[in-house]
Amino acid sequence: MSTSHTSNVGVSFLPTALTDSGPLGTEHGVSGMQLIPYPVSRPPLLPETPMRSLRQQHARVIAQPATGRPSWWRWAMIGLAAAAPLPLLAQMQGHGGNGFLFRRPVVSLAIRGGYERPNASSDIYRFATEQLTLSKGDFAAAGFHADLGVRVTERVEIVASGGSASRQAPSDFRKFVDNDDKPIEQVTTLRRTPITLGARYALTPPGDQIGKFAWIPNRLTPWIGAGAGYMGYAFRQSGDFVDFKNLNVFKQTLSDEGFTPMAYANVALDLKLSTRLALTGDLRYVAARAPLGGSFEGFDKIDLSGTAATMGFTVRY
Repeated sequence: MSTSHTSNVGVSFLPTALTDSGPLGTEHGVSGMQLIPYPVSRPPLLPETPMRSLRQQHARVIAQPATGRPSWWRWAMIGLAAAAPLPLLAQMQGHGGNGFLFRRPVVSLAIRGGYERPNASSDIYRFATEQLTLSKGDFAAAGFHADLGVRVTERVEIVASGGSASRQAPSDFRKFVDNDDKPIEQVTTLRRTPITLGARYALTPPGDQIGKFAWIPNRLTPWIGAGAGYMGYAFRQSGDFVDFKNLNVFKQTLSDEGFTPMAYANVALDLKLSTRLALTGDLRYVAARAPLGGSFEGFDKIDLSGTAATMGFTVRY
């Protein structure tokens, strides 16, 4: 039996198609661990998947230590800290009378944070959730976004947006342990970074013009919107790979990243807090798919679509 090897580095999986020749653990200079099948009798090898040979992809991947699941509270505090200056800025810019402005605002700036859940419906997710202790919900993440809007008509605004949502999900193999009866662990990371340009329409007037010199914002303003752009993405698995040809384990990182076209549709609601400041809620659906390359070439397109529910502050100038 080969020498036992332990590490706190996360791991990933390696299907049969990755081991077309030779023991990969030996080839990459990493001493392997003999797997103990679970149950004791050796299970059948995984069905072949359309991955390219790891030997061909080795130059494209960069090994890195795996980290644990990030704290959502930490990211929530970052989002709140980023949005905190907006109410103060609104007060500093609030030139007008008691409850009204001398002119209607033209530009708006919003910072939002909340919950984002990818559909995770393509075969790369199915492979991960079937072989590892992952579920679709493990790819949900805290997301943060900024919107810059410019009014073009009484009810229409052009909106440029950018944001990011990222999640690291630790797991282990469902049916295998190592020769010390310890789980074979891994970390899977999904990052989505949309950059979009769109328009939104106010279903009711955002405010009322009183004479020539006073504009009063309404308490509630519902919006609908849509747009398109590009989404940056990264899918990465880091840690100990299983050579299903000889049931050894070795360390590596598999990854792919890039940009792909996307589109979105959303509904939003502004609740007036002052003449320039509003509390904003946003619910949107994002549609995007990207061809996988790098270490995952041969899989179907990765599904980057999903829903997002966010809340934040909007300041108008």
